[in-house]
Amino acid sequence: MRNKIPKGIKVQYASSKRWWRDWRKGYHKHWAQEDRASIRYAGMIEVQQEIKQSPLFENKVHNMKLASKHIAALQIFPNEIFSFWKTIGKATEKKGYKKGRNIINGVLQEDIGGGLCQLAGIIYHVALKTGLKIVERHPHSIDIYEEHERYTPLGADAAVSFAYKDLRLKNNLGYPIKFSFIINNKSISCRLFTEEYCFPNTIEFERNKNGMLEEVRTIITNPDGESWELDTVTYKKH
Repeated sequence: MRNKIPKGIKVQYASSKRWWRDWRKGYHKHWAQEDRASIRYAGMIEVQQEIKQSPLFENKVHNMKLASKHIAALQIFPNEIFSFWKTIGKATEKKGYKKGRNIINGVLQEDIGGGLCQLAGIIYHVALKTGLKIVERHPHSIDIYEEHERYTPLGADAAVSFAYKDLRLKNNLGYPIKFSFIINNKSISCRLFTEEYCFPNTIEFERNKNGMLEEVRTIITNPDGESWELDTVTYKKH
């Protein structure tokens, strides 16, 4: 029966449920907003990734550039929350997004806004290095890449699907932060500027393969040498 419900109705219902959950948790009082003050940022933590050649490659680069402009316009003050979809809104053709490749229900397909998962993933990776609180993050359920095809370590990904899967980060640093991006046809660089200088965490993704499954433990070590496990994720090999 659920398969007969139009996709638009499902998305609208999921959006309504998410809005209600956010309101109950009080998130609506803490969303990050666009530039509100002139701040001199003293520190920067950066992650760079290659953008691999693939079908609809140009569209992927276009989509990431378009979405990153909205994210770069934010200032995230202490205790405020960054939401990927709250910031860019639904990716539609009307907004200028193009078809790209996305993993949908475990299958690689073409869809409007394809490529945004790499943008979300690099933001997640920078957040780990900076020590931001991860409010919401979803790994992909399958691993579609061979080792030579990876643009980021397995475990550093963030799946995003409008109304269903978001990337949300809380600024727990005590001072304002701001994202910036450099994107070209070869690479993407995500920079997180901080009002005060801060040393990056060291991030390790420990992998343990068991047949068609691979377990990845994310280990964080802060500048003081303290280490802890953030999470453990299991991927199925495609």
